[in-house]
This record gives sequence, C-alpha cells and structure tokens, in this order.
Amino acid sequence: MIEKDKKIQVANIKKTFVVGTNKIEVLRGVTFDVYEEDFMVIVGPSGCGKSTLLNVLVGLEKPTAGKIIFGSRDLYSLSEDSRAVLRLHEIGMVHQMSYWIKSLNVLENIALPLFIRGIKERYALDKAKEIMRSMDIESLSSQIPTQLSGGQQQCVNLARAVVTNPSLIIADEPTGNLDSTSSNQIMSRLNVLNKESKRTVILVTHNQAYWEMGTRKLEMRDGMVVKDSNALRVKSEKIKQSS
Repeated sequence: MIEKDKKIQVANIKKTFVVGTNKIEVLRGVTFDVYEEDFMVIVGPSGCGKSTLLNVLVGLEKPTAGKIIFGSRDLYSLSEDSRAVLRLHEIGMVHQMSYWIKSLNVLENIALPLFIRGIKERYALDKAKEIMRSMDIESLSSQIPTQLSGGQQQCVNLARAVVTNPSLIIADEPTGNLDSTSSNQIMSRLNVLNKESKRTVILVTHNQAYWEMGTRKLEMRDGMVVKDSNALRVKSEKIKQSS
C-alpha cells in the first residue's frame, strides 16, 4: 500500500457557541486526517455538527480549541485575508443552494472566481467555456442561472467550483434538492473529478445511496466522529501484517 500525503490534519477540534447564558458544544474533540485524492463521505443526523465542521475546515469558523493543518499551514494562524486567498486558490465549494449574481449569465457566473483573482476577462471566459465543454453544459452559456432547472443549476454550481482548478472540492449536500437522475449526474461528476482529475473530495450527504461511493466514510454523532472507515481499514491491514 502506497502511503498518500496528508491534505488536512484535523486535531481535537472543539467548537462551542454561546447563546445568552448557554454554551452549546457543537464539535467535541473531532480528530481525523484527510489524504490526497481521498473521496471522504461525511454522514450523520441533522444537528450533529457536519456543517460547522466544514466551515472550520475551510477557515470560515474559528474553532474554540484544536488545530487545522492544511498542507503544511496552520490554518488559524493565518490572517482572515490569507485564509480567504487560500479558499479562492485551493478550495472549490458546492452548496445545497446555489448563489448567483443575477445580472450575470451562466458563463459569467462560472468565470466569476477567476475575475475575483484578477484574471483577464478573455482568459477567464475561455477557461469557463472549457469547463462547460468538459461537463457538456456549454449550451447553457447565455442563459440566466435562476431560469435553469435545479439539476442544471447544480451542474453550473459545480463548474464554478472547479474553474480555478482547486485541489480540494467540498460539497455540502449538493444533491439535497435534486431528483434521482440529476443527483446521480452530480455524483458521477464528483467521482470523475476524484478518480480522473485526482482531486480530493469531501462530501456531506444524507442520501444513503451515496454513503459507500467514497474511499472514506466518516460518521458523526453528537459533535463527535463515531466511525472512520479508513481508520478501521488501516487497523485491519496492520493486524494482517502482524499475523
């Protein structure tokens, strides 16, 4: 077995929110590693801390305690601006709901992250067209995103997430509002990005049909990781090697 490099190290992450006089522990000592080219599927009931964990992973929600090491960088030792630059260059995010600039068409919305990076308009639009061709959605270029079907919008959302060529894709319930056909298309594209483009993918989903699609399965409950399929696999391999 070839040991892959660690993409993210999550070390004893705790997150407590203070509401009035009450303290709510949302994350309670979460620890795991994400490796290069992992396809990690995170599952668990509503309210178990999945979305908060994603926000911590990408530098949006500072943990109460613990560390996130992204590559070789201590994420929360960076300034807020530096974390924003890291997200822009290295992380593509796909949410359950799509957020559009309504004055821009589909092509321009996909190119938006490149505009923000200061890429010249012609190059940014050419790159967006290239991504759309690869996903077979080029015919949607001139349309307004809000006029598309839910499945089409999520495909456009995914195209925008990968237009900057990020090494990590985080998808938070990307199929939650879609029919089964559209959901399967999104999952198929995420799988291609992982297997063929060698992107690391972290997926949060309630859909049991997709729980076993990844290379890793992380199960959360009550703010803690209760099962890590990779940890179980590594333990099993060590037992085999020693027997």
